[in-house]
Amino acid sequence: MPKQTYETLFLLDPTKVSADAESVKQQLHTLIERHGGHVDISRPWDYNHKLTYPIGKSKKGSFHIIYYTFESTKQAELERDFALQEGLILRQLTSKLDPKWKEEMLRIAREDTGNGFALRGMQDEQTVQTDPSAIGGESMGEEGGPPPRGDRGEGGGGPRRGRRDMAEKPE
Repeated sequence: MPKQTYETLFLLDPTKVSADAESVKQQLHTLIERHGGHVDISRPWDYNHKLTYPIGKSKKGSFHIIYYTFESTKQAELERDFALQEGLILRQLTSKLDPKWKEEMLRIAREDTGNGFALRGMQDEQTVQTDPSAIGGESMGEEGGPPPRGDRGEGGGGPRRGRRDMAEKPE
């Protein structure tokens, strides 16, 4: 079976994490290992984060990130078990690591101790230059804006009708 490396970011119930963080971490590891996975790296991301909106009556959340190697055919079963942990896991996001980034991501996760560590490894990447013709750069108007639209003449002028004007009955 093909083995893949996954990254799962958990949003955990902050009351349970503050009571016993090690037990919560061990519970997450047990879930992964029960399905035949191997935990590579497990660490807190941010254990006292104010949420934008309440989730399950919680206004704060604890983020924990785990990198693990797992058979890709069993991922759906594991995700179902994550969803069944309603009292502990508020939300989770799982991503499959691209093999070309795997070693770099794991190295950064091991070495960096601050929050947001996974983003720092990507900052040294070169920015991608987009060909202007790929986004419509050749068909730009003389002023540099988009070309005139519709059948309102060369300049694109003429009266525009909004939704309200179209909704009115003709006289």
